[in-house]
Amino acid sequence: MNDWLKDYFYYTKSERNGAWVLAVLIFTFALLPLVYPLLSPPTSVEFDDFEAELEAFLMPEAAPSSTAPEPALFYFDPNTLPLDSLQLLGLSRKTATTIVRFREKVKPFRQPEDLQDIYTLSEEDYARIAPYIRILNRPTEPQGTTRRAAKAPAPQRFAFDPNTLSGDSLMLLGLSGRTVRTLINYREKGGQFRQPEDLKKIYGLPPDQAKALMPYVSIPKGEPRPESQAADAEAQATPPRHEATEPPTSIRINTAAPEEWQALQGIGPAFARRICGFRDKLGGFAHVDQVGETYGLPDSTFQRIRPQLVVDQPVQRLRINHLDATGLKAHPYLTWKHANAIIAYRGQHGAFTSAAEVAKIRSIPAEVLKKMEPYWSFE
Repeated sequence: MNDWLKDYFYYTKSERNGAWVLAVLIFTFALLPLVYPLLSPPTSVEFDDFEAELEAFLMPEAAPSSTAPEPALFYFDPNTLPLDSLQLLGLSRKTATTIVRFREKVKPFRQPEDLQDIYTLSEEDYARIAPYIRILNRPTEPQGTTRRAAKAPAPQRFAFDPNTLSGDSLMLLGLSGRTVRTLINYREKGGQFRQPEDLKKIYGLPPDQAKALMPYVSIPKGEPRPESQAADAEAQATPPRHEATEPPTSIRINTAAPEEWQALQGIGPAFARRICGFRDKLGGFAHVDQVGETYGLPDSTFQRIRPQLVVDQPVQRLRINHLDATGLKAHPYLTWKHANAIIAYRGQHGAFTSAAEVAKIRSIPAEVLKKMEPYWSFE
């Protein structure tokens, strides 16, 4: 038995040396994790700098306005400067759009002071850009006419509520930009017109112009008046010269003319034209809520007139299987990207047969597809 064990566990000298070396290596590597921290103490890692850089990187998405470019000042002609260049001056898009529409539809600018007729242009912005205005080709005036007569078209006359009428429509009445700005500021600060004579409160409105407008003032009755306003009205003791017109019971939104829209409270000529123009581009309103999408129409005004709006006829449909990209892009809900995606999908898969097939185009958002459903024609 002993011989068997001796033969089984017998190693040569070189094998015994190898076993000892292997044992020492195993023991060394087993102790290494315990000894290494003593040889190299841990160092603390500060994440403050990393978090600061991460916050700075994400800041543009959280607050895009903080990275807005600084306004640039340069010499310009307000009769020719494009819309995007007007915005480079530090003007809001609304103000820049108003300037372009004013020079195209009302009158050109003949002198720097004419920019003050833009009611959305603040006094601060005008004072900042006025030194840089250079009108190169001044429009000529007809001979035998006064300067004032050549500058402005004849004012329009229509029934209006000064508490709700938009700035564009107020200018159609012949009010200057400064007067419109003053009137809108008066309303925004809580001021309210309760009778036609209250127009005389507006600073800058000439008495003769206020007198000419008072017969057209139409203020809905039944609104409560504070005691101070009632006492002021009694002191003036002047009966109103224009009775409020009775609003129509309903408006057929797909056939109503601009004059019919103006009969609604808060809708002047400017908004009436915008609503009809938007309706024509759409091909008709599929439902009443689309009227509220009209550019610039306040939601409060839309909610006030909404119960009086009625859909009266079907919309004009787009022949999606026949129109090219330009024809599709003409619809207000579609962009060039959407139109080109439709053309590409139709070229690869053939004609569309249902709205479900159009919904397979992933580059068109779901909300756009939902809006377009009433307008598709798959003939």
